[in-house]
Amino acid sequence: MTFHTSNDRFSQWARASVVALITFYSPFAHAAAFTAEQLFESDRLIEVEITMPPANWEALRNESDRSNGGFGKLFGGQASKEKRFHYYQGDITIDGIRIPTVGLRTKGFIGSLNPERPSIKVKFDEYVDQAPIEGLDRLTLNNNNQDGSLCSQYLTYHLFNKAGIPAPRVSFAKVTVNGEYLGVYCNVESVRDPFLNKHYGDASGEFYEGTISDFYPNAVENIEAKNKRTEKDRSRAIALAALLETEDTFHLEQVEKAVNVDVFLTFWAMESLLGFWDGYTNNQNNYFAYSNPRDDHRFHFMPWGADGAFSEGRGPFGKGDGDQPLSVYSTGMLNHRLYQASGIPERYRKAMESILEDIWEEKEILTQIDRIRELTKDHLHDGQRRGGRNGRGGFGRFGGDPNETNSQDAAERNTAQLKRFVENRRALIESELDRWPVTLNGEPRIPSYSVEVGKVSGSFLTQWKGERWSTLGEVGQASLELTLNGQELSFQRIAVLGQPEQQRRWGRGGPSGNSSPNPSIRFEATEAGSGREVTMDLTVKRDAFKSGKKKIAFNGSLSLTDPNESENIDIFRRFMDRKSLRGTLKLIQAGTEEDAAIEGSINLEIWENRGGFGRGR
Repeated sequence: MTFHTSNDRFSQWARASVVALITFYSPFAHAAAFTAEQLFESDRLIEVEITMPPANWEALRNESDRSNGGFGKLFGGQASKEKRFHYYQGDITIDGIRIPTVGLRTKGFIGSLNPERPSIKVKFDEYVDQAPIEGLDRLTLNNNNQDGSLCSQYLTYHLFNKAGIPAPRVSFAKVTVNGEYLGVYCNVESVRDPFLNKHYGDASGEFYEGTISDFYPNAVENIEAKNKRTEKDRSRAIALAALLETEDTFHLEQVEKAVNVDVFLTFWAMESLLGFWDGYTNNQNNYFAYSNPRDDHRFHFMPWGADGAFSEGRGPFGKGDGDQPLSVYSTGMLNHRLYQASGIPERYRKAMESILEDIWEEKEILTQIDRIRELTKDHLHDGQRRGGRNGRGGFGRFGGDPNETNSQDAAERNTAQLKRFVENRRALIESELDRWPVTLNGEPRIPSYSVEVGKVSGSFLTQWKGERWSTLGEVGQASLELTLNGQELSFQRIAVLGQPEQQRRWGRGGPSGNSSPNPSIRFEATEAGSGREVTMDLTVKRDAFKSGKKKIAFNGSLSLTDPNESENIDIFRRFMDRKSLRGTLKLIQAGTEEDAAIEGSINLEIWENRGGFGRGR
């Protein structure tokens, strides 16, 4: 790859292009305004200005998996069937060239969500038929929320490409929205049909994006199909999941027919070498899988969401993994099963040695770190800081310094930590290669999925309170019929109240201070005899919380606590044991004025989370 150090070529292009394109560009024109190659020049800062109605911007930046059902997926819940994020109309200007009427939405999952500086997807043809950039149908502007050095994504994808694994191109952009400067973003190539056609010569295969999901019989449906073709036919993913279910179902010769194992070994070794804790092989996250029609439809894996790479540990969810080798990530179903197969450890070792010899060139990497630092250092937003690379992965608040307010100091510190990682990584990996094969401890993490374990139905009448109550006492009237794990529960007390949802903070910043909590209906019931407490929360979007609505979309949860349990029980475990509710909520009366009547009925299924975080490997 050639790295340019002069802006002369761009300046000449820009002067000619701006005059011509501002004059002739039409959003309906078939000719592109400029090419993808120009947009991914990494030796300059692209200027991106977005304008959109303020209400649209507020809605976009405050959308979150905390409220759309995606958050529960992190801890074992089924993938939400509703859209995670919605497009909003606006205009974008790139290097002085205005492209009107585009679709804009946020992106990310938990750790990268940031309402102050959201990542932004730009879809050019969401509202009008236009193709302003040759070779691209959308942009991905990533906020680098987990990477204070701003280098991780560029270096990760560059090294994957160098190793022969298709990965996005990356450049750097100064992003402004409605006149507010948001800092330096990474402009990351979107992995869509144009990308697949470029790298594989055919975009007709099954195509998936994995977000806390993996190939396992009960959970494979949680892997997101990236196009309508894949939504209709997931047969190859289902077949791979069946092969990986247990050690008995795993047969290497069959897996070799379903996955290009040689290519996967390189992908796996790269993730391990780069300390990409939040990728597929360590966290079942941030990956694409494509069944390549030109390779007998065998799956090829590609990296994504790499702002958390170059971390020394196994991330914030790696508790208990301190005795696992650094050189071999082992959480994913595919890589863990493979490592147990005869001959695979040696093939993996050769893949790692090849990468260390041909791809991992410290001098080149350090030069690129210095170049990116020099390019971006004078253009940072005050919010561009992150925790140190201390083995916790820099995930949101983990490892953060709340007293650090100077983004320059934070960037310097993170850049220095990144350099130390690069300088030390080879020796750490080679020390394990010298005592090969290393031993993996435990099993792969069974990915998240849900099973139905009960039902609850009934009616209720209560009122709205604008402040949350810690306990409900005897408020409201309700009748409930609840069956759990085949047993019918009877209650000596049932209370119900309408109140604002309890907003949780996850990752840096938590909910935006400008966001209003959605309405929630809480039920508290005490089981007769045992004294166990059942708590149910049904949270409704504010604009849907109205009288006379026959059926209301909601996010629902149920928790069951035993008064005989120790008060010191792990809070995280209690949260993990919550069950999800699906079904029908009907409202006859509803409102958020103080003491407004709230009346309705429920007919719900109770689903229990299996697999996922904290439930064993």
